[in-house]
Amino acid sequence: MNLYISDELKNLKSQLEKRGYKIVTCNEQYDAIICNLKEVDLSHLPSCKSYKSEGIVIIDSGSKNVDDIENILINRVYSAIL
Repeated sequence: MNLYISDELKNLKSQLEKRGYKIVTCNEQYDAIICNLKEVDLSHLPSCKSYKSEGIVIIDSGSKNVDDIENILINRVYSAIL
């Protein structure tokens, strides 16, 4: 699974890479975006058009640890934004 992770989440990037996830740039196709929505406005993330046509999952890393994020990625379990 290809993940685009915002730059400030270096520790999370490292942990997910160790678990076998591929961390990509916005120029490559990705399945999910992971960022801290309290610190990063989605409109300020690089405007990339490389997401998969089936859609992507956006994960707020704010209060989640690597296990929580992996659970979301595996099961596509998440709560609605609104």
